[in-house]
Amino acid sequence: MSAQTDAEAQDNDRTTVATVCLGGCSGCHMEFLNIDHGLVDLVEDVDIVASHMIVDEKGVPEADIGIAEGVVTNEENVEVAEALREHCDTVVAWGDCAALRGIMSLRNYQDRDEMLEETFMGEADDESEVPFGDDEGIPKLLEDARPLDEYIDVDVYVPGCPPDADVMKESLEALARGETPEIEGDKLQYD
Repeated sequence: MSAQTDAEAQDNDRTTVATVCLGGCSGCHMEFLNIDHGLVDLVEDVDIVASHMIVDEKGVPEADIGIAEGVVTNEENVEVAEALREHCDTVVAWGDCAALRGIMSLRNYQDRDEMLEETFMGEADDESEVPFGDDEGIPKLLEDARPLDEYIDVDVYVPGCPPDADVMKESLEALARGETPEIEGDKLQYD
């Protein structure tokens, strides 16, 4: 048995973070990348074990913090949200879509089937079909797009469209210290 190296000890002390993207534009993840050089400082305290723009991990691994961006809009989103809750100690709703249902919920005011037909039927060629069905391998749309907390318990909300990169970083740092981030006033961003 070998002695634990300093680097291994540091890795074991870091807070693990998994992020997922539900129905959304990935704008929150793009803003997260805007932390830029701050990411180097951040990874001293956190180990990003899943995040579709950073790590090649397709599932939701066990993590201290699970972050979801986007609104729950299809059956696959429900499964991913439930896996996030099951595998992560603290769940964070990142951005207005996950926290409040955001702009993606505008579809709630239209008939779902009419919207799908208008979007897909006859657009590519005369044989075009709506690609959502039991055998198509494409997740079935839910009747409405809804915020994350209508499907799972959420511990922390980081609102904004997208949240400011510095607020995302400060929130993760606070959570890594075991604190609840305080997001109010100028830290709220809606542009």
